[in-house]
Amino acid sequence: MVRLYELVDRLAPVNLPVLITGETGCGKELIATAIHVRSGRAVKPLISVNCAALHEALAESELFGHEKGAFSGAVGTRVGLIEAASDSTLFLDEVGELTPSIQAKLLRVLEAHRLTRVGDTREREVDVRIVAATNRQLEADVAAGRFRRDLYFRLSAATLHLPPLRQRPSEVPLLASLFLEDACRRGGRAVMRVSDGALDVLVAHAWPGNIRELKNLMQYVAATLPVELLLAEHLVEQLGQTLAVPVVYGDATTSVEPRRFRPLADEIRDLEILRIREALEATGNNQTHAAALLAMPVRTFFEKAKQYGLTPKRKPAAQRS
Repeated sequence: MVRLYELVDRLAPVNLPVLITGETGCGKELIATAIHVRSGRAVKPLISVNCAALHEALAESELFGHEKGAFSGAVGTRVGLIEAASDSTLFLDEVGELTPSIQAKLLRVLEAHRLTRVGDTREREVDVRIVAATNRQLEADVAAGRFRRDLYFRLSAATLHLPPLRQRPSEVPLLASLFLEDACRRGGRAVMRVSDGALDVLVAHAWPGNIRELKNLMQYVAATLPVELLLAEHLVEQLGQTLAVPVVYGDATTSVEPRRFRPLADEIRDLEILRIREALEATGNNQTHAAALLAMPVRTFFEKAKQYGLTPKRKPAAQRS
């Protein structure tokens, strides 16, 4: 996560589109917010839209705006969310849910920085940075014809993958304490402390709902438990079905399946491949710039790119000329 936020710091000042991938509830909007507040566009508010929640019949009007009389019920002119986000950042959550017609119009915005309102013939200039997010495998959607290939490549000029919470166990105690403290304060009660046994239970949980599930649990605890110290037994009933390791508290033991591990070297190798590929995509296959994005010595980057088969292919001399 430290390396991820270092990459966020490097990408934030650059007006590249960014695609954030990861499971539902793992904090993709937080990454989008971090990109916005670290950019020169932070003087204006981030505008967020959940593409999956847009009504299909109204999605085009919501995003691109409409002119008076453009359709039944259009009693006045309306500025769309993209136009409203001019000089700022527009966060398109669940971008994979957009219809093909809207994908085509969004591509025009990314390529020409222009849009046309529904019912209008004029194009309007917009200066908006697009940060998109999805929990879908967009590469598979492209292959299946459900998502435009050209739009995918434009959106993924820089790609950030946010790992699920189960792969970030060291964050769980900190997040749980922060969420619980916030929930207690909002509920007007004294802040509840978290016991070591309760932390063990939280770290052992698989968190299929990711950070959102953890936050909801802490809000539930703050609202329903009139205690000063959160104990393991308060949580096992809620989380016992998905615990990943045995948890012992007091004289009781919760028996669950042992946690599965991969060799650390394999995980490091996979992470290096992912980050090197992302850095190359973000810099148009410029290895020197990609190495700088990762704060990696250029020679080391060259060696690893060659080792993993990621060295960009050089064009023949005739093509280069």
